[in-house]
Amino acid sequence: MGKYKGIVFDLDGTLVNSEVDFMKMKRNMIAVIEEHGAPKSVLTPQMTTVVILEHAKKYWEEQKKAESEKKWLDDEMTRLMDQGELEAVETLTAIKGANEAVHKLKKMGYRLAILTRSHHEYAVKALEKTNMIGDFETILGRGETPQPKPYAEAMIHAAKLMKLRLGEVFLVGDHHIDATCALNAKCHFIGVATGSRPERAWEINKPEIILPSVADLPAYLEKTAK
Repeated sequence: MGKYKGIVFDLDGTLVNSEVDFMKMKRNMIAVIEEHGAPKSVLTPQMTTVVILEHAKKYWEEQKKAESEKKWLDDEMTRLMDQGELEAVETLTAIKGANEAVHKLKKMGYRLAILTRSHHEYAVKALEKTNMIGDFETILGRGETPQPKPYAEAMIHAAKLMKLRLGEVFLVGDHHIDATCALNAKCHFIGVATGSRPERAWEINKPEIILPSVADLPAYLEKTAK
């Protein structure tokens, strides 16, 4: 692992425990999408927000909606996601040992970044609340990369802003969306078993390395660097 200079972290389930009601958020999004012409019962809360939005944009294009209406709908989707996330900040907590691990990784010389599909303000507030904000030089939230995770462009953009090559960074996350992003970008990935739904975390693209927690990452890197 000695060739790596930077680490890109997912946020929810990787560094923080968050009680964002994603099912409620997605139900609210789907209700608005269906009210504006999408077929009923095709979109489900079990889909990721990325998939829901991709379907929505396809419906709006097929229906030849005016640009002004498409912008309003895009803004409404963003508002609903932002609202759900920011409501959860009050009860958010750090994954046990994450704070200490992040501080140690910074002292070890790694450049650290956040890559999340959540709102930027939510990410900043989460890191402030858990006293990790000072360790991250780059924070990328929803809409701040050319494409979101799991697309390769998300990781490529993060590495570019860190002024590092893809071969010099790796991604840490708790979900197959993170693993797929790393796979698509052809960069290294380390999984952690602290997500809210560990039984479904690795339905696809199960990583070779899964640590119990981010708390175990510094020791793992020290061991593998020898």
